[in-house]
Amino acid sequence: MPGLRTKLVVYTVLIVFAVAGAVSAISITLAHQASVAAFERHATVLAKTLGEAVLEPLYELNVKLMRQQVGSVLAGEGALRVMILDAGTRVLTDGTDENPLRGKEFNEPYLRQARERAEWVTRLQDGVIQVAGPVQATADRRLGYVVLEFSTARLDAEWMKHIRLTLLLAGVCAGLASIAAVIMASWITRPIKRLTDFATSIRLGSAMRKIPECGHDEVGRLADAFTDVLNHLDHSNAELKELANSLEQKVKERTQAAEAGNKAKSEFLATMSHEIRTPMNAVLGMASLLEETSLDEEQALYARTISESGEALLDIINGILDFSKVEAGKLELRTAPLDLEELLSGVVRMLAPNPAESRVALRLEYDPEAPKNIQGDEGRIRQIIVNLVGNALKFTEAGSVTVKVTGRAAGGMAKLRIAVTDTGVGIPEDSLEKIFTAFSQVNSTASRDFGGTGLGLAIASRLAHLMGGGIEVQSVLGKGSTFTFTCALATAEDLVTG
Repeated sequence: MPGLRTKLVVYTVLIVFAVAGAVSAISITLAHQASVAAFERHATVLAKTLGEAVLEPLYELNVKLMRQQVGSVLAGEGALRVMILDAGTRVLTDGTDENPLRGKEFNEPYLRQARERAEWVTRLQDGVIQVAGPVQATADRRLGYVVLEFSTARLDAEWMKHIRLTLLLAGVCAGLASIAAVIMASWITRPIKRLTDFATSIRLGSAMRKIPECGHDEVGRLADAFTDVLNHLDHSNAELKELANSLEQKVKERTQAAEAGNKAKSEFLATMSHEIRTPMNAVLGMASLLEETSLDEEQALYARTISESGEALLDIINGILDFSKVEAGKLELRTAPLDLEELLSGVVRMLAPNPAESRVALRLEYDPEAPKNIQGDEGRIRQIIVNLVGNALKFTEAGSVTVKVTGRAAGGMAKLRIAVTDTGVGIPEDSLEKIFTAFSQVNSTASRDFGGTGLGLAIASRLAHLMGGGIEVQSVLGKGSTFTFTCALATAEDLVTG
């Protein structure tokens, strides 16, 4: 892109040439018009003078004397034709000895105009100035006419000479003006270039803050304003840097405090879970032994209640322990070959409700094209499916719960989608996001009506992420929900052969 200096030079030169051209054109045109007018006046005066000179010979019809007068005019430079006509516009003499046109009628348009107007007529046509006018003896008596024709060749030559001289002078003036434009443009743009180079060095990271001298005009004031802006930016940058360092230190301190608190919480949860689970196992063991003794119906009910409550509490403790491991980043997956269809069939058989006691049907649909033999953590996959199917059964009073498996294997990896669809109560749209948050449920009545701590989906979601996938949910309130567990696991055959 052309710079400011180049633009100034180009625009100035264009303006100079345009003005020079216009002035030259006007000068040449006016000079030509003045020359033609002067030539026409000269020819007219000459014709009138000749008319006065031939007045007496024309009155006496002295052709010889008229021929002498005409010949003297015809000998002048540029004269093409000079004739004296009688009152009937017949040629009396053309200035030559032979006089071949004598007696012939001369009827050119400009002569007709002179005859009709009774005055001198001058016109320029095809490089010839034509003059015609009457020779009057008295105001009422016309003796004849004078006709002159002059060539404008000398006038045209002078005009071309004038054109060349004018164009030469215009070119010289334009050239001098262009040189002056270049000098002036350099002088004008020099401080701007200094300021631009300084701004470029600042952009490239220069620490120099002394702005070069740019004069006392508008550019100088711009440089002063630029200095003020730089000083303000330096001050603002220093404040921002100080603030950023302060914020970074505060964030670091708070992050360390949060990490320490999270670590302490996780360690506390893990320790308490272990400490509670040990006596709880003892309670469950003793309750199991108590159930095998001879008990009456009421005592057996009490012992079964202790066992069921203990198992529920143990599930909660295990969930808290898993959650603390996930948060601490200590949960590791154990990879081993497994048959996914067999695993899911076992879960369905285990959780299938008694048809005599429930109006809910649980079924498994396994796509024949989906891979079955994979490498994964069987226990954690079962934990995710048990949680999703258990929730679906818990929130479905009547209808069905379907576990549908689809997926494809490519490049030694199996990409699986396990969708658990129910016809239960559904989930409000504004609650879909928070159901994966730890200790969170759809509403306060869900825990009271259906039980649970709100840890199951949070743990299942994090386990799914560890397996290269996640858990998605789609739900319509009052019609049911679909939880889709996705994962990317290696196929068992490739790992064994590899």
